[in-house]
Amino acid sequence: MLRIIGGVLAASLTAPYLASFFIFHLMVLFGASSGADIVFGAPSLFDEFTDSLKFLVIGTLGLTVFGLPILFAAGALAFLLNAVALHAKHHAVLGGAILGGLSLTLLFGAEPDDLRVFPLAGLLSGAICGWIYWRIALRPRLNEGIFR
Repeated sequence: MLRIIGGVLAASLTAPYLASFFIFHLMVLFGASSGADIVFGAPSLFDEFTDSLKFLVIGTLGLTVFGLPILFAAGALAFLLNAVALHAKHHAVLGGAILGGLSLTLLFGAEPDDLRVFPLAGLLSGAICGWIYWRIALRPRLNEGIFR
């Protein structure tokens, strides 16, 4: 039980930073022209190294504003995965990807230009957070055997 709580906490703390990292870098990749430029700045500002670290500030802001909802949603997903006894890696990764993709799309994907950046950033960050959760909470340990 302690491993599950630790996995949910670790994935919840990591999610805003990964999401802001992927949003910023996907905006640079796709050449963003939407309202998200106000927060992250124009893609031409990526010239300096310090501009690439903007995601840390935005991730901290996202953790402050959305920390409890993220924790609640990740806890609900972990409860669902354990209630249905889905302990494989791909279940946690897929669940995290769906949760992240839906969350960022519903929260920020209002404009047509954003419909390629925010869902993709949510899918990527959610999948990584699902893997982090699986790695901490569900991965079989040598002293427990292969199966739980």
